[in-house]
Amino acid sequence: MKSKEFENNTQAHHQLHNDVGFVNELSEEMGVGQADAERIIMTQGLKGLDNLCMEDDEAEERHIYQPLDAEVAPAVQKKMAASHVKAKEIDGAEANAAAVTKKNSQEAGGNSDKLWTSSYIFDICINFFVYIVHFQLMLWSTSYSISKWNVELSTAGLASGLFIVGALLARLPAGRYIDFIGRRKMFLAGTACYFLFVLAYLFAPSVQVFMAVRLLHGLAFGSTSTAASTIVAAIVPIKKMGTGIGYFTLGVTLASAVGPLLALTFINGGDFNSSIYFCSALTLVIFVLSTLIKVPERTLNEYELSKLKSVSWRNFISKNAIGISLVAFIGGICYSTVLSYLGEYAAANGMGEIGGQLFFLFFAATSFLSRPLTGWLLDNKGGNIVLYPSLILLVLSMLTIAVASNDYILLAGGLLLGGGYGSITAACHALAVHCAPSHQIGVATSTYFVLLDLGIGVGPYCLGSVVPAYGFSAVYFCAAIVSVIGLVLYFMSMGRYQRFSLYRMNRERDIKSRAAARAALEN
Repeated sequence: MKSKEFENNTQAHHQLHNDVGFVNELSEEMGVGQADAERIIMTQGLKGLDNLCMEDDEAEERHIYQPLDAEVAPAVQKKMAASHVKAKEIDGAEANAAAVTKKNSQEAGGNSDKLWTSSYIFDICINFFVYIVHFQLMLWSTSYSISKWNVELSTAGLASGLFIVGALLARLPAGRYIDFIGRRKMFLAGTACYFLFVLAYLFAPSVQVFMAVRLLHGLAFGSTSTAASTIVAAIVPIKKMGTGIGYFTLGVTLASAVGPLLALTFINGGDFNSSIYFCSALTLVIFVLSTLIKVPERTLNEYELSKLKSVSWRNFISKNAIGISLVAFIGGICYSTVLSYLGEYAAANGMGEIGGQLFFLFFAATSFLSRPLTGWLLDNKGGNIVLYPSLILLVLSMLTIAVASNDYILLAGGLLLGGGYGSITAACHALAVHCAPSHQIGVATSTYFVLLDLGIGVGPYCLGSVVPAYGFSAVYFCAAIVSVIGLVLYFMSMGRYQRFSLYRMNRERDIKSRAAARAALEN
């Protein structure tokens, strides 16, 4: 039985050593050298393996000093006994620090064992409302600029798209400097600007000024959404990160259905100002709720403060989160083809009245249902059991849409897309945060969103070029190929190395918990 346990732990040890990046991450998280980090991989949180390693160390000591005279042996035994006592003292100190950390975390709204705190619920509501305003004004701005200034469709589209450009420009510095500025300060500043720039739309005298406001409003959106996501990662218990972010991202799914519906209601009524009044009231609620959240702050040490002065892409992009964020990038490319071309594709094939109109309702339904399950599976089964099926569903959804000849097949594609894309975005968001050390949560969050938004932005341009020659079906066949590439990419870079196995994720959660406990003890 013991040998079997040793064999299993040794196998897991080899899996961990296959990924040098994990050793570097652990070294960075714990503030120790890489050699010590490798030792922690073998010993921390694994009682059986720890005992076996201790026995091996004792055997090695005996073997080394066996040829020496008898006077050395007592010194060796004394040294070994002292090391065992020291280990127990460290474990006891870490346990006391963990208790202090838990108490302080609960007071600050941080990573306690409880998920459904008032701060967590407020943050979910804020995220939902932020994205309602985002989706509503994306449609509204195009119609408003055409109606008010009689501009061409391309100009109106640019005015709408500048919002996304502003969001992308804000995410990287927001993730980089959020802990330096202060999470609460950035959050309040972002929500305040998000409210004020909504009002500024009504006072834009020209389409050029309107475009500038759209860009500034996008900056406010990028900083607000990045801060909200960083804060939720700090509030949610480490061992419930998948579940917590799963519920958090439900707001985006609901907003993607509610926002456009509200926009079309106001546009069809011909009252453009009412849409702004509604969004102004909603953004004011967002600001008020942001003042009620207990934000767990993080103090930078001297080394981190010195690194703020250096300018490097590594300071703005989390290298640990790039791999899983690229999977989200692939998902964004596929989803963008549906957003951009589904209406025309459905109308051209006689599916506009039923399939085209109900597609996103079916998509939202399965996406809504899959998010909580995705979170639970991440926390309790690991990442592979979520990402492999989700990527396969994404492939099947693109193929189903490509061959759709009637409303029912098209709606089936919507169901598959909701389960695939909805799970991919929730899982990749949670895993991007999981991959990063505690001091890089903001950077990891912005890395994820930048690549996701970039995929949504470049997808229609890259794949849409095949429409004139091959038709809309070719777009979705190409998207299916892209999603297959995403599946292969995940397997080659992470899946086959068990990067997100339950064993490894639990070890990393344990490491982060112990690191937080040690930090609390030092403070």
